[in-house]
Amino acid sequence: MPRMTGHRWDDLPAEVRDAIGEATGPIRTVTPVPAGLTAGLAARLDTAAGPLFVKALPDDVPSARLYQRERLVGAALPESVPAPRMLWSGHTAGWVALVFGYVAAIRDVNLGPDSPDLAGALDLVQVLGQELTPAPGADVPPVGDNVEFLRKRADALLANPPADLEALAAYRHARACLDLDALAGDTLLHADLHAGNLLATAGGVRVLDWGLACEGAAWVETALFVPRLILAGHTPERAESLAAQVLAFKSAPEDAVTGLAAVWSLFREFVARNGPAEIRASRARAATAGRAWVEYRA
Repeated sequence: MPRMTGHRWDDLPAEVRDAIGEATGPIRTVTPVPAGLTAGLAARLDTAAGPLFVKALPDDVPSARLYQRERLVGAALPESVPAPRMLWSGHTAGWVALVFGYVAAIRDVNLGPDSPDLAGALDLVQVLGQELTPAPGADVPPVGDNVEFLRKRADALLANPPADLEALAAYRHARACLDLDALAGDTLLHADLHAGNLLATAGGVRVLDWGLACEGAAWVETALFVPRLILAGHTPERAESLAAQVLAFKSAPEDAVTGLAAVWSLFREFVARNGPAEIRASRARAATAGRAWVEYRA
Protein backbone atom coordinates (compact mmCIF):
# COMPACT_ATOMS: atom_id res chain seq x y z
CA MET A 1 0.00 0.00 0.00
CA PRO A 2 1.35 3.47 -0.81
CA ARG A 3 2.61 5.49 2.14
CA MET A 4 2.14 9.23 2.37
CA THR A 5 4.87 11.58 3.53
CA GLY A 6 2.65 13.05 6.24
CA HIS A 7 3.28 15.93 8.63
CA ARG A 8 6.34 16.45 10.79
CA TRP A 9 6.36 17.10 14.51
CA ASP A 10 7.36 20.70 13.88
CA ASP A 11 4.29 21.15 11.68
CA LEU A 12 2.04 20.86 14.73
CA PRO A 13 1.05 24.17 16.35
CA ALA A 14 2.97 24.83 19.57
CA GLU A 15 -0.31 24.56 21.50
CA VAL A 16 -0.79 20.99 20.26
CA ARG A 17 2.80 19.97 20.99
CA ASP A 18 2.50 21.45 24.47
CA ALA A 19 -0.76 19.57 25.13
CA ILE A 20 0.84 16.30 24.06
CA GLY A 21 3.89 17.01 26.19
CA GLU A 22 1.73 17.72 29.24
CA ALA A 23 0.07 14.33 28.77
CA THR A 24 3.23 12.33 28.10
CA GLY A 25 5.83 14.08 30.22
CA PRO A 26 9.09 15.41 28.75
CA ILE A 27 9.70 14.21 25.19
CA ARG A 28 13.34 13.33 24.50
CA THR A 29 13.19 12.39 20.83
CA VAL A 30 10.60 12.22 18.05
CA THR A 31 11.05 9.61 15.32
CA PRO A 32 8.72 9.70 12.28
CA VAL A 33 7.07 6.46 11.17
CA PRO A 34 5.10 5.81 7.94
CA ALA A 35 1.83 7.73 8.02
CA GLY A 36 -0.36 5.50 5.85
CA LEU A 37 -2.90 7.15 3.55
CA THR A 38 -4.09 9.96 5.81
CA ALA A 39 -0.92 12.07 5.44
CA GLY A 40 -1.07 12.97 9.10
CA LEU A 41 1.71 13.00 11.67
CA ALA A 42 2.76 9.53 12.83
CA ALA A 43 5.73 9.33 15.17
CA ARG A 44 7.35 7.48 18.03
CA LEU A 45 7.87 9.63 21.09
CA ASP A 46 10.65 8.63 23.47
CA THR A 47 9.75 9.86 26.94
CA ALA A 48 11.04 9.36 30.45
CA ALA A 49 8.23 6.86 31.00
CA GLY A 50 9.06 4.90 27.83
CA PRO A 51 8.17 4.98 24.13
CA LEU A 52 4.76 6.14 22.93
CA PHE A 53 3.08 6.51 19.55
CA VAL A 54 1.34 9.69 18.41
CA LYS A 55 -0.82 10.42 15.39
CA ALA A 56 -2.27 13.82 14.56
CA LEU A 57 -4.10 15.48 11.69
CA PRO A 58 -5.66 18.88 10.95
CA ASP A 59 -9.40 18.78 11.54
CA ASP A 60 -10.24 20.41 8.20
CA VAL A 61 -9.18 17.43 6.05
CA PRO A 62 -11.58 14.57 5.20
CA SER A 63 -9.53 11.95 7.06
CA ALA A 64 -9.99 13.82 10.34
CA ARG A 65 -13.38 12.16 10.80
CA LEU A 66 -11.53 8.82 10.97
CA TYR A 67 -9.36 10.13 13.80
CA GLN A 68 -12.43 11.41 15.60
CA ARG A 69 -14.05 8.00 15.33
CA GLU A 70 -10.87 6.35 16.56
CA ARG A 71 -10.91 8.66 19.60
CA LEU A 72 -14.36 7.36 20.50
CA VAL A 73 -13.30 3.74 20.14
CA GLY A 74 -10.03 4.25 22.01
CA ALA A 75 -11.88 5.64 25.01
CA ALA A 76 -14.24 2.64 25.15
CA LEU A 77 -12.11 -0.30 24.02
CA PRO A 78 -11.84 -3.02 26.69
CA GLU A 79 -8.35 -4.02 27.83
CA SER A 80 -9.15 -7.58 26.75
CA VAL A 81 -8.99 -6.51 23.10
CA PRO A 82 -5.47 -7.07 21.69
CA ALA A 83 -4.79 -3.52 20.57
CA PRO A 84 -2.46 -0.69 21.64
CA ARG A 85 -4.13 1.33 24.39
CA MET A 86 -5.07 4.94 23.68
CA LEU A 87 -3.57 6.88 26.60
CA TRP A 88 -4.63 10.41 25.65
CA SER A 89 -6.47 12.29 22.93
CA GLY A 90 -7.10 15.94 22.24
CA HIS A 91 -8.76 18.29 19.78
CA THR A 92 -7.15 21.70 19.95
CA ALA A 93 -5.81 24.46 17.70
CA GLY A 94 -7.47 22.85 14.71
CA TRP A 95 -5.80 19.45 15.18
CA VAL A 96 -6.93 16.02 16.34
CA ALA A 97 -4.19 14.14 18.20
CA LEU A 98 -4.08 10.65 19.72
CA VAL A 99 -1.37 9.09 21.89
CA PHE A 100 -1.04 5.31 22.29
CA GLY A 101 1.20 2.93 24.11
CA TYR A 102 4.01 1.96 21.75
CA VAL A 103 3.94 -1.66 20.59
CA ALA A 104 6.98 -2.92 18.70
CA ALA A 105 6.43 -5.07 15.61
CA ILE A 106 8.64 -8.07 14.99
CA ARG A 107 7.74 -8.22 11.27
CA ASP A 108 5.11 -7.16 8.76
CA VAL A 109 1.97 -9.26 9.02
CA ASN A 110 1.53 -11.88 6.32
CA LEU A 111 -1.92 -13.44 5.83
CA GLY A 112 -0.85 -15.87 3.13
CA PRO A 113 -0.95 -19.67 3.19
CA ASP A 114 1.52 -21.20 5.66
CA SER A 115 2.18 -17.80 7.26
CA PRO A 116 3.00 -17.85 10.98
CA ASP A 117 0.60 -14.91 11.39
CA LEU A 118 -2.50 -16.53 9.90
CA ALA A 119 -3.68 -18.45 12.97
CA GLY A 120 -3.12 -15.42 15.19
CA ALA A 121 -5.09 -13.18 12.84
CA LEU A 122 -8.04 -15.58 12.83
CA ASP A 123 -7.86 -15.83 16.62
CA LEU A 124 -7.94 -12.03 16.73
CA VAL A 125 -11.13 -11.91 14.65
CA GLN A 126 -12.70 -14.44 17.01
CA VAL A 127 -11.68 -12.41 20.08
CA LEU A 128 -13.06 -9.19 18.63
CA GLY A 129 -16.46 -10.77 18.14
CA GLN A 130 -16.49 -12.13 21.67
CA GLU A 131 -15.14 -9.11 23.52
CA LEU A 132 -17.01 -6.44 21.57
CA THR A 133 -20.49 -7.96 21.82
CA PRO A 134 -22.40 -6.09 23.05
CA ALA A 135 -20.60 -2.98 21.81
CA PRO A 136 -18.77 -1.21 24.68
CA GLY A 137 -20.37 2.19 24.20
CA ALA A 138 -18.34 4.01 21.56
CA ASP A 139 -20.65 6.39 19.68
CA VAL A 140 -19.96 5.03 16.20
CA PRO A 141 -22.38 4.77 13.26
CA PRO A 142 -24.17 1.58 12.20
CA VAL A 143 -22.44 -0.65 9.67
CA GLY A 144 -25.16 0.27 7.19
CA ASP A 145 -23.64 3.75 6.92
CA ASN A 146 -20.26 2.27 5.95
CA VAL A 147 -21.82 -0.09 3.43
CA GLU A 148 -24.04 2.63 1.96
CA PHE A 149 -20.85 4.53 1.09
CA LEU A 150 -19.65 1.45 -0.83
CA ARG A 151 -23.06 0.80 -2.36
CA LYS A 152 -23.36 4.20 -4.01
CA ARG A 153 -20.13 3.72 -5.92
CA ALA A 154 -20.93 0.10 -6.68
CA ASP A 155 -24.27 1.06 -8.18
CA ALA A 156 -22.70 3.91 -10.14
CA LEU A 157 -20.33 1.41 -11.74
CA LEU A 158 -23.10 -1.07 -12.52
CA ALA A 159 -25.30 1.66 -14.00
CA ASN A 160 -22.64 2.47 -16.58
CA PRO A 161 -20.25 -0.48 -16.60
CA PRO A 162 -16.87 0.11 -18.24
CA ALA A 163 -15.94 -2.18 -21.10
CA ASP A 164 -13.16 -3.79 -19.05
CA LEU A 165 -15.35 -4.73 -16.07
CA GLU A 166 -15.21 -8.50 -15.78
CA ALA A 167 -17.85 -10.79 -14.26
CA LEU A 168 -20.64 -8.26 -14.81
CA ALA A 169 -23.41 -10.85 -14.61
CA ALA A 170 -22.03 -12.29 -11.37
CA TYR A 171 -21.70 -8.80 -9.91
CA ARG A 172 -25.29 -7.92 -10.76
CA HIS A 173 -26.61 -11.15 -9.32
CA ALA A 174 -24.59 -10.73 -6.11
CA ARG A 175 -25.46 -7.05 -5.74
CA ALA A 176 -29.16 -7.91 -5.79
CA CYS A 177 -28.61 -10.05 -2.68
CA LEU A 178 -27.63 -7.12 -0.49
CA ASP A 179 -29.93 -6.43 2.47
CA LEU A 180 -28.64 -3.72 4.78
CA ASP A 181 -31.02 -4.80 7.55
CA ALA A 182 -29.29 -8.20 7.65
CA LEU A 183 -26.01 -6.49 8.60
CA ALA A 184 -27.43 -4.84 11.72
CA GLY A 185 -26.33 -5.95 15.17
CA ASP A 186 -24.82 -4.91 18.49
CA THR A 187 -21.14 -5.76 17.93
CA LEU A 188 -18.42 -3.10 17.67
CA LEU A 189 -16.75 -3.83 14.34
CA HIS A 190 -13.30 -2.72 13.25
CA ALA A 191 -14.56 -3.11 9.66
CA ASP A 192 -11.14 -2.68 8.01
CA LEU A 193 -9.01 -5.63 9.04
CA HIS A 194 -6.12 -6.16 6.64
CA ALA A 195 -2.40 -6.80 6.93
CA GLY A 196 -1.61 -3.09 7.13
CA ASN A 197 -3.88 -2.64 10.15
CA LEU A 198 -2.45 -5.63 11.99
CA LEU A 199 0.76 -5.79 13.99
CA ALA A 200 2.83 -8.93 14.54
CA THR A 201 4.32 -8.61 18.01
CA ALA A 202 6.14 -10.87 20.43
CA GLY A 203 2.81 -11.23 22.26
CA GLY A 204 0.74 -12.08 19.19
CA VAL A 205 -1.22 -10.20 16.53
CA ARG A 206 -2.57 -6.78 17.51
CA VAL A 207 -5.10 -4.58 15.69
CA LEU A 208 -4.62 -0.89 14.83
CA ASP A 209 -6.52 2.00 13.26
CA TRP A 210 -10.20 1.99 14.23
CA GLY A 211 -11.17 4.88 11.95
CA LEU A 212 -13.90 2.89 10.14
CA ALA A 213 -15.34 1.31 13.30
CA CYS A 214 -19.10 0.81 13.35
CA GLU A 215 -21.79 -1.33 14.96
CA GLY A 216 -23.28 -4.34 13.25
CA ALA A 217 -23.68 -8.09 13.21
CA ALA A 218 -20.63 -9.94 14.50
CA TRP A 219 -20.30 -12.02 11.33
CA VAL A 220 -19.69 -8.91 9.23
CA GLU A 221 -16.16 -8.57 10.62
CA THR A 222 -15.21 -12.00 9.31
CA ALA A 223 -16.97 -11.51 5.99
CA LEU A 224 -14.98 -8.33 5.36
CA PHE A 225 -11.81 -10.28 6.17
CA VAL A 226 -12.43 -12.96 3.52
CA PRO A 227 -11.32 -10.89 0.49
CA ARG A 228 -8.17 -9.90 2.40
CA LEU A 229 -7.35 -13.60 2.71
CA ILE A 230 -7.94 -14.10 -1.01
CA LEU A 231 -5.73 -11.11 -1.77
CA ALA A 232 -3.02 -12.76 0.35
CA GLY A 233 -3.05 -15.87 -1.85
CA HIS A 234 -5.87 -18.13 -0.61
CA THR A 235 -8.49 -19.49 -2.97
CA PRO A 236 -12.03 -18.28 -2.29
CA GLU A 237 -12.97 -21.77 -1.11
CA ARG A 238 -10.02 -21.90 1.30
CA ALA A 239 -10.66 -18.34 2.51
CA GLU A 240 -14.26 -19.21 3.39
CA SER A 241 -13.09 -22.40 5.07
CA LEU A 242 -10.75 -20.33 7.25
CA ALA A 243 -13.53 -17.83 7.94
CA ALA A 244 -15.74 -20.68 9.12
CA GLN A 245 -13.32 -21.21 12.01
CA VAL A 246 -14.75 -17.99 13.49
CA LEU A 247 -17.92 -18.88 15.35
CA ALA A 248 -19.93 -15.80 14.35
CA PHE A 249 -19.45 -16.48 10.64
CA LYS A 250 -21.22 -19.83 10.88
CA SER A 251 -24.54 -18.01 11.33
CA ALA A 252 -24.00 -15.44 8.56
CA PRO A 253 -26.95 -15.21 6.11
CA GLU A 254 -25.75 -16.50 2.74
CA ASP A 255 -27.42 -13.81 0.65
CA ALA A 256 -26.16 -11.03 2.91
CA VAL A 257 -22.58 -12.29 2.63
CA THR A 258 -22.91 -12.46 -1.15
CA GLY A 259 -24.32 -8.94 -1.35
CA LEU A 260 -21.62 -7.58 0.93
CA ALA A 261 -18.96 -9.28 -1.20
CA ALA A 262 -20.39 -7.55 -4.28
CA VAL A 263 -20.41 -3.99 -2.96
CA TRP A 264 -16.98 -4.43 -1.29
CA SER A 265 -15.49 -5.56 -4.59
CA LEU A 266 -17.36 -3.15 -6.85
CA PHE A 267 -16.24 -0.24 -4.68
CA ARG A 268 -12.63 -1.27 -5.32
CA GLU A 269 -13.36 -1.69 -9.02
CA PHE A 270 -14.65 1.88 -8.96
CA VAL A 271 -11.62 3.31 -7.11
CA ALA A 272 -9.20 1.38 -9.33
CA ARG A 273 -10.60 3.38 -12.25
CA ASN A 274 -11.53 6.70 -10.65
CA GLY A 275 -9.51 7.07 -7.44
CA PRO A 276 -6.24 8.90 -6.81
CA ALA A 277 -3.50 7.65 -9.12
CA GLU A 278 -1.27 6.49 -6.28
CA ILE A 279 -3.80 3.95 -4.98
CA ARG A 280 -5.34 2.66 -8.21
CA ALA A 281 -2.97 -0.29 -8.58
CA SER A 282 -3.54 -1.53 -5.03
CA ARG A 283 -7.30 -1.18 -5.40
CA ALA A 284 -7.19 -3.08 -8.68
CA ARG A 285 -5.46 -5.98 -6.93
CA ALA A 286 -8.08 -5.91 -4.19
CA ALA A 287 -10.83 -5.81 -6.81
CA THR A 288 -9.39 -8.90 -8.48
CA ALA A 289 -9.50 -10.76 -5.17
CA GLY A 290 -13.02 -9.59 -4.44
CA ARG A 291 -14.21 -10.50 -7.94
CA ALA A 292 -12.90 -14.04 -7.50
CA TRP A 293 -14.92 -14.28 -4.29
CA VAL A 294 -18.08 -12.96 -5.92
CA GLU A 295 -17.76 -15.40 -8.81
CA TYR A 296 -17.22 -18.25 -6.36
CA ARG A 297 -20.35 -17.35 -4.42
CA ALA A 298 -22.48 -16.49 -7.46
